[in-house]
Amino acid sequence: TMTSGSSCWILLLLLPVLGHAIGPGPVLVNRPFVTIWNIPTERCAKKYNVTLSLDIFDVVANNQQSFLGQDITLFYSEKLGLLPYYTAEGVPVNGGLPQNTSLKAHLHQATQDIKITLPSPAYTGLAVIDWEKWRPLWLRNWDTMHIYQQKSEELVRQQHPQLPSELVKKKAKQQFEQSAREFMEQTLQLGETLRPGGYWGFYGFPNCYNNDFDSLPYNGTCPVVEQQRNKELWWLWKSSRTLYPSIYLPSCLNGTNKVLAYVRHRVAEAFTVQRRVLDDNIPVLPYSQIAFDRTIDFLSQEDLMNTIGESAAQGAAGIILWGSLNYSNSKEMCLRLKDYVEGSLGRYIINVTASADLCSQS
Repeated sequence: TMTSGSSCWILLLLLPVLGHAIGPGPVLVNRPFVTIWNIPTERCAKKYNVTLSLDIFDVVANNQQSFLGQDITLFYSEKLGLLPYYTAEGVPVNGGLPQNTSLKAHLHQATQDIKITLPSPAYTGLAVIDWEKWRPLWLRNWDTMHIYQQKSEELVRQQHPQLPSELVKKKAKQQFEQSAREFMEQTLQLGETLRPGGYWGFYGFPNCYNNDFDSLPYNGTCPVVEQQRNKELWWLWKSSRTLYPSIYLPSCLNGTNKVLAYVRHRVAEAFTVQRRVLDDNIPVLPYSQIAFDRTIDFLSQEDLMNTIGESAAQGAAGIILWGSLNYSNSKEMCLRLKDYVEGSLGRYIINVTASADLCSQS
């Protein structure tokens, strides 16, 4: 109709330029765009008697707004199998390196963890794995993750004391990447075998590392080398049922004009990956926050447009709003959150959801 067409046009003026229009089929509810609450706010009602009426604003949440449940479950590394890693003090846990531990033992433990955390074999919610200890590509283990390169090389030297140093590095890289791949790939495959209805994927993948905010001018594009590296992770995209890129906003972006460029290219890279796998059925669900990262500075209307709105405009199946227990650690905080949910956040989500519905029909 004329009305829906013109309303859709108004939406496009309010939202950024529509790249892909509506993406793959709906997840969780029969909506082209869904907002999912992944913030543990059950304490607000239970402990402080502050009720957040999320359903009024078309926000999907687990029963009682618990962190784990029928709609979304986030597996932190210690809650799924036996992930090998090094602590900040350099102490190895579960062997420290993926090539120095038993994948079989990990999968055995992960099987039990999945069955306990997701008791229903008919689970059809989001199943997100959050492993941030190391990265599967050798070259991406920089800064504090450099220890994985270091220890991998030490391991090769123990195995082959006579090997020249350039071959040590080559073999270490090979062993690490092969084992990292097996850990990630087989964990996803296990999840998909045990709970085939779940939307399995890794949080923060793909990443485009476009955080060189001091470059002049900052245009947000993903470095070509990082786009190239994402091609090397083809096996991860092939095994994923859903892509969960992160669009958390670093606090240094607060008050700058860089947010939209930052988010736009991160979401676009997920769609590039999706097209490369040639599977439009892999939904893209960016992980966002309602505040700047590691702060409780709630996002302005403009930054809601730059995160939730931009994701909808590019054709994401929805957006996940993550937050820590800090949002429910006092009555005062719960009341602040309630004001925000019932004010600018709730209103904006209703508008985006309705507009996406309209655009998908017209």
